[in-house]
Formats: sequence, C-alpha cells, structure tokens
Amino acid sequence: MEDLKYEEFPNEKIKPTSLVVLLHGIGADAFDLIPLAKQWAPNLKNTKFYSLHAPYQYDFAQTGRQWFNLQDRDQTRILKEIDIIKPIIINFLKKKLNHYKLEFENLILVGFSQGTMVALNVALTVKEKIKGVLGYSGGIILTKSGKIEINSKPKICLVHGEDDEIVPCKMMESTKSVLENNLEVKTNLIKNLGHGINEEGLEIGQNFLVKYLLKC
Repeated sequence: MEDLKYEEFPNEKIKPTSLVVLLHGIGADAFDLIPLAKQWAPNLKNTKFYSLHAPYQYDFAQTGRQWFNLQDRDQTRILKEIDIIKPIIINFLKKKLNHYKLEFENLILVGFSQGTMVALNVALTVKEKIKGVLGYSGGIILTKSGKIEINSKPKICLVHGEDDEIVPCKMMESTKSVLENNLEVKTNLIKNLGHGINEEGLEIGQNFLVKYLLKC
C-alpha cells in the first residue's frame, strides 16, 4: 500500500513543538477537516496540523475516501481491516515526528466518525505513548467478546451530538464504560446536534488540544 496522501496547515515552514493529525469520516477526504486546523491554529501557534486522506475509494460514490468498508457492521472484519491500514498510519506518524525531532507524546489524533474509530484503535494499541485522542461522533470498535487491546493510555476526549442519526450517541457512552477503568476519558454530549461538529464542539476540542499541547 502506498504512503498516505495528506493536506497540511500551516503551509509555511515552522518548527512545531507538537503535531495534530486529523482523520476524516467515511465518504469525505482530508479537505473536510482542514477547516478545524485553521480554526484552532491561532491558539496553537507551535502546532503543525496534518489531515490525512484515507487510503481507499469510498464504496458508494465516485468521490470521497474510506478507512474501512462499511457494507456490513461485522466487528471482526472491521478490526482486521483497521489492522491492515494501521502500519501505514503509524509509519506516517513516525516520519513526521522524526522530521521535527518530536516524540509520540507531542502528538494528538483527531477523528470524525469512522476516523474516530481508527484514531482510537491506533492510539490504544500502538506501544508508543500518543498524548491523546479527540474524537467526534464515533467510538471504539470492540472484538465480539467486547474487548480491546490496550498498550497505551492516551488522554481521550469524545464529543457527540445527542441527535446523531448516523452513529448513535450510545457509542460514545459505551466507549467510556469500556475504557474509563484504565484511562482518562471525558465525554461531551451536545444537545440539538446531529452527525456533525458545531461551535460548541469546536470549543471543547480546542480546550482539549490547548490543555495538553501547550505543555509540549
């Protein structure tokens, strides 16, 4: 599989003290989340943002990308597909961190929907200590026995719309119940919000990033 393509912000050369890597939802692409970087950047002047294009063409349209197939919801199959793409994501992270002479503790992953599911899996199962995961409208994919491999303990902030009709907000709550005994998990349920990110969600995300990245 080829290296992942991406968009970045800011485009000018900087010497960052931290990185934020964004993973979009199914049917979108890296351009979908770049506006988040532009929104947060003024408060994170020493942070470099990368928004990744998922490796696969979206199954149900001529445009858009996907991290894994969603023709069915079989958890075992989904986890196997995540395991296939995980090495190329980790390889990307290592390359960028090495380039800037940074460590995994200087990195936060941000995901939306399917991107949240991938980001959580990567951050929890990789042996390197990623600083945190900010996840919108998504949650953890578990094995059929209801377990997840945990090799690392990132800080986790989850944000979900109460009226989400695509990924029900109960996924956020079930993620918290599975992980909260071992990790620090903050959940934020936003009223009158469907499958998306609003100003309240952006502010929650910014506060999370500032809290942990300005220490870098």
